[in-house]
Amino acid sequence: MFDYFLRQIVYPTRNPLYQLNTKCFQPERLSRDAQLILASGIGLAALWWFAEVAFTDATTSGRYLSALGTLFFGSLALTLAADVFYAIEAVNTIQQETVRGTWDLLRLSRLPAREIAAAKYAVVQLRVWRVVALEFAIRAAVLTLIVLPSVRFGFSLALTLTVTGVLLASLYWLEVWWRARAIISISLLLALIFPKPINAVIVAALCMIGLHSLQGLFLAICYGALLLMLAGEFTLGFLCGMPLCALIAVGGTLFLCERVTQMALQRLERHINYGV
Repeated sequence: MFDYFLRQIVYPTRNPLYQLNTKCFQPERLSRDAQLILASGIGLAALWWFAEVAFTDATTSGRYLSALGTLFFGSLALTLAADVFYAIEAVNTIQQETVRGTWDLLRLSRLPAREIAAAKYAVVQLRVWRVVALEFAIRAAVLTLIVLPSVRFGFSLALTLTVTGVLLASLYWLEVWWRARAIISISLLLALIFPKPINAVIVAALCMIGLHSLQGLFLAICYGALLLMLAGEFTLGFLCGMPLCALIAVGGTLFLCERVTQMALQRLERHINYGV
């Protein structure tokens, strides 16, 4: 999985700016570090679970619920902290060029604006790669603690609930990658619009609040539809409706983040070309 994400960043190109800025990053090492971080998160969660099982009934233990709740809300806190980190790194990437006086030289070079934007976008993603991996690991630990009780006691869930749960778990996990890309692209654009880095970071924070609000509103609508499905009768509509609502929640959220990313990058290219 991490190799797939890395291939989205480290693409083959003759762009000298991209090669210069990314030559210190080794894809093999980044992939290995991410896999190690992810394995540590899942391994520690599983180790704690089996230790609880050995000494107490973990499913009714207050420690189990406390650990699960702490990890879940900890993942949300990490999300907010990571968002700020992504924005700061993106702003700093542009600010460093401005301070050195090389940004105007880049604009006057023969490099197309698309190549300049793509290079800066890739550099920031590589810089924050390990933080993204840490977000993946914490959320994977949460999902591990949710799944292990079902595996241990052999809970047999209906196919409808299983598919719905898998889709929602995928959304909770994969949202990390698409959200990071959206925030980075927005922050790169704002770093060019606002000369002062602190102003760019503040506006980026407001944009993050707006992005999360849109995500929350969309997910609330999908969640409300899920509750209506649960309250309904066990019919064909119920069987098909719940997975469909979950699928819409996943696809809609990822589409929103990807659309925001593309819009910000297109505006970034225009700003590089025309300064507007």
